[in-house]
Amino acid sequence: MKKLLALLIACTLQPALSQDASKFPEKAIRVVVPFAIGGPTDVMARLVAAKMSENLGQQLIVENKLGAGGTIAATDVARSAPDGYTLMFHNVSTAAINLHVYKKLAYDPVKDFQPISRLADIPNVMIINKDIPARTLREFIAYVKANPGKLNYASSGNGTIFHLTGEMFKQMAGVQMTHVPYKGTSLAQVDLLGGTVAMMFDNMPGQVENIRSGRVTGLGVTTGVRVPVVPDVPTLMEAGLPEFKNASWFSFFARGGTPREVIKKLEIEAVRAVLDPIVTARIRSLGAIPVASTAEELDKFWKSEIEYWRPIVTRLNLQLD
Repeated sequence: MKKLLALLIACTLQPALSQDASKFPEKAIRVVVPFAIGGPTDVMARLVAAKMSENLGQQLIVENKLGAGGTIAATDVARSAPDGYTLMFHNVSTAAINLHVYKKLAYDPVKDFQPISRLADIPNVMIINKDIPARTLREFIAYVKANPGKLNYASSGNGTIFHLTGEMFKQMAGVQMTHVPYKGTSLAQVDLLGGTVAMMFDNMPGQVENIRSGRVTGLGVTTGVRVPVVPDVPTLMEAGLPEFKNASWFSFFARGGTPREVIKKLEIEAVRAVLDPIVTARIRSLGAIPVASTAEELDKFWKSEIEYWRPIVTRLNLQLD
């Protein structure tokens, strides 16, 4: 009902768009994704972009810009023209965590970006190499403690949510592991499957089939409730770490200063795309939760997430150049 209401509201707003905005877009729109092709962020971006392309009659071209925890991609968008033709596919790491983690950024992480729509919320999951002799969180913690300093964990980059989540795990479980950063989760996954790294946290969409097939062992999800597509994987809270809880999310942002009418049209089309029954079903099949928020709702949520991660980064004493 909430999603239907959001779509109805969006549709009623269309007549209010200016004549110039009604012509938008008149050319292809570039969607900058801060992580590797094939990873969860990329998969979600391409899913929604394809439906928006179909509805708008102009291509949304996904461009992957890797490196520096997403700050390279964010810098690209922050330096683009504020016209709606370059969009940032922000996730929690790039939108809410980086401004706490990086000492110096080549852009203003708040002023240089304008919310469009929060598309989906994504449970995160802790996975380990299938050959490690552990099938539960408690067994894995015991295994790591029996091998102090010998095991490592992967992430999609320094300062990302998966890096912070890995450090949170180490702190809460009282274990020693070495962090190995990669340029995206898909690259990290290759080494996890091959046994080069022992553990990683990832968005659920990237690991549903791996968990189901037994290619990796899922030890727990970071959300407060289990994820329906992998019901046998417990939450980390129930598995032995009662205070462990976080989640990822994906959203469209434009360059700060983009005309309000253009933002509104992009918001309408993003909501329309996510609420398409086929897209909604696909998002859920990936283990994600469709949201389809308004720009105003995303703005409030985004600011709350910035404040949520501030004390966590401070407690971990994590600072990157």
